[in-house]
Amino acid sequence: MAVSEKAMKFLGDNLDRGRPIPGQSLTNEPDQPYNWEKPSEFTNPREAMLYVFETLTVPETVENVLLSVMNGVSVIDIASITLYSGFLEGKWNPDLMTLLMEPTMYMIMALAEKAEIPFQLDAGDDVSPQTMSGSKQVETLDKSINQLDELKRQAVNRASPMSVPQDIREIIEETKIEKSLLEKVKDKPTTSLLNKEV
Repeated sequence: MAVSEKAMKFLGDNLDRGRPIPGQSLTNEPDQPYNWEKPSEFTNPREAMLYVFETLTVPETVENVLLSVMNGVSVIDIASITLYSGFLEGKWNPDLMTLLMEPTMYMIMALAEKAEIPFQLDAGDDVSPQTMSGSKQVETLDKSINQLDELKRQAVNRASPMSVPQDIREIIEETKIEKSLLEKVKDKPTTSLLNKEV
């Protein structure tokens, strides 16, 4: 199999930059896997939360976290870095890492509140809202409504009963819908005792 000049240049550039060659991780020694390739240390979310809390409350770590918050780093970024580092160390798998995101953010916010440091949840939180004139708002709204109507039309044209499995279609067809109590009742002549002739 001949290797093209372009492929050779790509490999050479990657080596010059210090990047791994594509597929290099597949040639690693099976007896020495990376930490994230081994079974994770924590599988219980509660135990992992306690570990994260202990890690964040080390005095040196608290100082660095609060310094980052003071310098405008968002809470979600600090939580992401903390949890991703734990993943690389083999502490938890990606699923548990996702479950730990919210509690870790709360921990960081609590530390910032205790230190009376204002914090940002996300990096875009400090952006002030844009102001628009009334006519520009109406124009933008009309444009959005027209786009939504177009999307609805496209969805209706693509809708097909074949997208629903046959057994579910049968269940839908067999389902009986009872009359609603709120349904309008046909007017019937009322017979009142007051109308009765003696």
